[in-house]
Amino acid sequence: MEKTIKKNLQKLIDDYGLCILEDPDCLSQFLDTLSPKSRTENFKLTFALGHLTKLGWKPTDEQSAESISKYIDSLCKQLAFSREDAKSVINIINDVASQNIADCSRKKEDFFFAEPGNLRKISGGIANKPRTMWLRKKSLYNGLILIVALLTIVVLFYQIGSQRNPEGDEFRIAFFATLSGQYASSGQDELRAAQLAVEQVNRSDKNQAYKLKIIGFDTPLDPVEAAQYIKNVMEDKSILAMMTGMKNSVLEAISPIADEIQVPLVITTPEVNASSLESNGKPYLYAFRIVNDSDSRAKMLAYFSIQQLNMKKIGIFYNSEESFGVTQHESLLRWIKIFKGEIKADIAYTNKSAEDSISAMKAIADSEADILILPNSGKNTVKIVSKSRESGFTGTILGEDYLDIYLGNNEKVFYNSWWINELSSLDPKIRSVLNDYRSLYNENCPQKDIKRSLLAYDAVMWIAASLYQASGYRGEAVRHALLSTRNFPLSHATLTIDPRTHGPLNKAMSLIYCDKGKGIFQKRIRTNQSDY
Repeated sequence: MEKTIKKNLQKLIDDYGLCILEDPDCLSQFLDTLSPKSRTENFKLTFALGHLTKLGWKPTDEQSAESISKYIDSLCKQLAFSREDAKSVINIINDVASQNIADCSRKKEDFFFAEPGNLRKISGGIANKPRTMWLRKKSLYNGLILIVALLTIVVLFYQIGSQRNPEGDEFRIAFFATLSGQYASSGQDELRAAQLAVEQVNRSDKNQAYKLKIIGFDTPLDPVEAAQYIKNVMEDKSILAMMTGMKNSVLEAISPIADEIQVPLVITTPEVNASSLESNGKPYLYAFRIVNDSDSRAKMLAYFSIQQLNMKKIGIFYNSEESFGVTQHESLLRWIKIFKGEIKADIAYTNKSAEDSISAMKAIADSEADILILPNSGKNTVKIVSKSRESGFTGTILGEDYLDIYLGNNEKVFYNSWWINELSSLDPKIRSVLNDYRSLYNENCPQKDIKRSLLAYDAVMWIAASLYQASGYRGEAVRHALLSTRNFPLSHATLTIDPRTHGPLNKAMSLIYCDKGKGIFQKRIRTNQSDY
């Protein structure tokens, strides 16, 4: 057993130096770790070392026979060691100490410094590294964390300072339109209808804290100038939403601005291409439209012709001069194919050639088409319908945007024709809004501007509801409220927003039928979900 203890002591002295013998408590732990089975012998050894240290024993002192005898007697008298155990312990200590003489003397008041032979050398451990390294790294990390925290606070204060807030007790909406020049009348009628909606919202009891305010801005027709103008206007942080009914080229220029400044933009342009509001095939985050796009309108024409009228032999006469008409025509061909229709004639025209379209109409009349579809014919409608009847086409005509003002004295040629409108003044539910318009402004809304005006009116109602329902005033909160619109009642339809397109999801349209004279409103129709 003595050999084992001596071996363990020698190992510890090699690792920690001879002075380890002056620390019996630490030595006891090391010995028990190295030799758990010798706990009794380890205890006796360290117990004796503790007593000897108090008597002045040092491992580096040369021991005389007299001092050895003195220590043995003390162990026997003071610690109740047997003389045999006392001699054994003293022999072990002296043998190990004599083989490892080193200068272990130091003053009690001196600091302890790590030095060779005093610390165990561990590869990659603290013996090979400065003791202050961890403290330096910790201070560096704490400093970096403090800097990041300060930067975060600065950014938060900047965002709070730059975010949009109501001005006083007002929710402000910017309305961008042409309010001067040759196109001013339409823009002014739209703004009037929007103001009518504001008046009605403010009179309601839906919100007591904030009132709605719409501000009209005379916007340039040039897309580049319009974009710069809107950027300048929107430096006013009190404006929480934007709306416009301007042409597609302007929409393409200003839609990215909505994302840039994070303010929702609601589009009321009647003939809107979805691509004008998209980037890489996806809608801009903050751009929304309240109207059906060219694809939705083409789908409705094909659906009504094939599914509702059961007329599958179709002739098409479309305007190739306008980008909206071309886009709608492409969608119409696709939807006719989906609904299993047959295209008997497909002829394009320009605004100039519409004046003399007899030959084209004869080709359609001779094509055995049951129905002639006129997508987005606009002001050319009466000319085209008249020429088709003159050329001998007696079948059904299906067009868009029926207006009485286009008829003149040509009511009879409109017999057996159907018309699908985004909205119609013939719709009884819309007449109440037109009556309110007349009451407020002491004049009727011009028939040519009814569609634009009603869309502006409904857009304000939609924006107002979203502002009041939003979780905050930031653009993101208002955007989310617009995006989550479900079954919201408008004057001309019920609105549900498709999050994939930021436009209406299967919104109803007005159906008008002309039997022998002027058109008669039939109903609001929509495609069946099961049909596509």
